[in-house]
Amino acid sequence: MSSRGGSRVAGSDGRDYQHRERVADHYVISATNKWRLRCVLYLHFSLLVMMLLRLSTSIFVGVGVRPPRLLQRMQFPRAQVWEYYWLLSVLPAVVGFLALRRSKPIMIQQYFLGTLIFGVLPALYGIFDQCDDMILYWRTKEATVKFRGFPMVVLWNMFLAVILQVHGFGLGFAWALWTAWTTRGSKKSR
Repeated sequence: MSSRGGSRVAGSDGRDYQHRERVADHYVISATNKWRLRCVLYLHFSLLVMMLLRLSTSIFVGVGVRPPRLLQRMQFPRAQVWEYYWLLSVLPAVVGFLALRRSKPIMIQQYFLGTLIFGVLPALYGIFDQCDDMILYWRTKEATVKFRGFPMVVLWNMFLAVILQVHGFGLGFAWALWTAWTTRGSKKSR
């Protein structure tokens, strides 16, 4: 509120703010980490779109439909098993978005566990699956599979590194939200 006489109430030197109410810490943590997790989820969805584009040719063939000419001309390398499993990480991402709207700790737990199972584990499997090819490329500078002249093993590992970072940040923000939402209303002992 503003006062009529100026910026301060008469008789106050401005040091009387100690008695005023403050926003509880868990609300501040919740608001900050909700925004951060929302940004991470948008990054996750953009990575999912990239992966769907990359796997679209094999998905069309698997369904029995001829892929469009544009996808046929791109000549994507053969899809790997971990890539299909990683696509399932869209499910916990949707649960994460719903958890942000409702501020429900059980939903953020489901996002956390689903991201570990469908996001982090397939990415780690992909790194370990590519490990031998990456070491071979590191030593010889020759790749067995290339995409547009680039070694596919390097592209896969770069993508996997980005995936792990996105999931790591998402898990960290989800943990902060879960602790803020579960400690809500509990009294601090002094």
